[in-house]
Amino acid sequence: MREQTDRWASVFEALPDPAYLLDETGRISACSKVGARVLGLEPTELAGRRWGELPVELQVLARLEAERSKVLSTGSASTLESPWPTPGGPSLHAFQLTLVPGEGAGMQVLVTARSLSEAETVYARALEMEQAARAEVETAERRRSFLYQAMSTLFAHPPDPQGMYTLLAHLAVPDLADWCLVDALEQDAWVSRVASACLDPTQEEKARALPQRMELRTDAPIGLMRVLRTGESELVPAVTDSLLRAAVAEPHHPQLLSLLQARSYMIVPLRARGNTLGAVTFVASHSGRRYGQEDLALAEDLCQRASLAIDNARLFGESRRATRAREDLLAVVSHDLRNPLNVVQLGSALLLRERPGVARDEHVIKHATRIRDASDRALRLISDLLDWGRLEEGRLPLELREEEPSALLADAVDSVRALAEAHQLHVTLDVPDNLPHVRCDRTRVLQVLGNLLGNAVKFTEAGGHITVSARTRGTEIRLYVRDTGKGIAPEQLPYVFDRYWQAKDAASRGTGLGLAIAKGLVEAHGGHIWAESTPGLGSTFSFSLPALQASRQPTEDAHS
Repeated sequence: MREQTDRWASVFEALPDPAYLLDETGRISACSKVGARVLGLEPTELAGRRWGELPVELQVLARLEAERSKVLSTGSASTLESPWPTPGGPSLHAFQLTLVPGEGAGMQVLVTARSLSEAETVYARALEMEQAARAEVETAERRRSFLYQAMSTLFAHPPDPQGMYTLLAHLAVPDLADWCLVDALEQDAWVSRVASACLDPTQEEKARALPQRMELRTDAPIGLMRVLRTGESELVPAVTDSLLRAAVAEPHHPQLLSLLQARSYMIVPLRARGNTLGAVTFVASHSGRRYGQEDLALAEDLCQRASLAIDNARLFGESRRATRAREDLLAVVSHDLRNPLNVVQLGSALLLRERPGVARDEHVIKHATRIRDASDRALRLISDLLDWGRLEEGRLPLELREEEPSALLADAVDSVRALAEAHQLHVTLDVPDNLPHVRCDRTRVLQVLGNLLGNAVKFTEAGGHITVSARTRGTEIRLYVRDTGKGIAPEQLPYVFDRYWQAKDAASRGTGLGLAIAKGLVEAHGGHIWAESTPGLGSTFSFSLPALQASRQPTEDAHS
């Protein structure tokens, strides 16, 4: 043993760099003079000391001790770069750790350190910075990939909030957490556990042992209740006894941390359109990870995107429920109201029918006429509601046939002429002979024209004029209904085709759906509808239909 130590001492005598011989326990058995001098000691003073007792930064010693243990276990040499004391202060050294024979069958580790030149130091630092930058880029890429896959999965899922809650919990494990709990905020100030996931499926019973529904507390200093109240995330890198004591006011929170053996956690709110939908709790337990700001940023990105998907699913569900409610209402309207109205109409028709040899009772005739008119108006309202429902659902059937525009306009004018004459109005039909045909649903186009003509009669004073015309414009046929009525105020004109819109001074008993339905019917044919008006001079309502063929002699559009 003495001979071996002397032999190493003679070898170290000639070494110009720091060198240390460590036994299996990590104690220094020999060192070079330079190695002792840079530490301010003599070689004899270092003998028998451990790494942890040297006057060097603990982080440096810990790295060297880890490499020494690895060399002993693997038998392979190792290198690393680390600061080491010099007479002029710490500088970067290249360390070489090699396994050498020790006493008997034992082994020792020879540690040599070579000071790097300034150029080598700069290069080493640049390499270290490059590696750090590469690691940062790889981390960012992994983060983007995780978020992309998570969002692709969420948005590909059917719009079901409960399914999305469950999916979100399982997306977070194991990439972000050992445990993930999702809680939803209810409208009645209660909080419900809607999903949970665990890295070890056999441990999921622990989550079910926790309270599944809790009343929202506004005085909780930390934990889920505070996040739901403030809408701000909570990051705890390390769960400590003092933290658990601070959470005593909220008993569910320390119970959760204790049962899940939490060592670190994050709680992130789910927010959309300014409202808090719930919160997601990410817990690190047996994996030993410690959450930091980067983890919190990733969790917040995930929850922000998930909130949008969940909120969209909620809105979709509300829309479907509203649609079903409307369908139920329309079914009642179309069946339960039509039948009694048909009976009323039949009864009024019988009262108005003249019978041979029976004198007419003017009092009965007067009231029977009112009954007939009221039932007709009610049936028109029902028809409007049904048409609007079909238009909104996109299932209004059209029976398309080739039609002649002049014939359509003539039929529309004939249907309203008697009413117009009763209001002392003049109706003029202005249609050229060379109009191309259109492909349309005759009944629906007549419905549009009837609506426009009916409004023209309603809002034109006695002695006024109504002009119905058509012109070719490019590949379209444009149809016009012009009146000399009161006109529409400029501030009201943009809204005339909105549903339930009615003129402010109109004593109308309709639904306000007529023009909205006309717009839907025209657009269903591939056309468009618009209105022009000058108060006191009248209004012109126009709509277009695609022409089947070009006119040989196009007529200039005088109404454009």
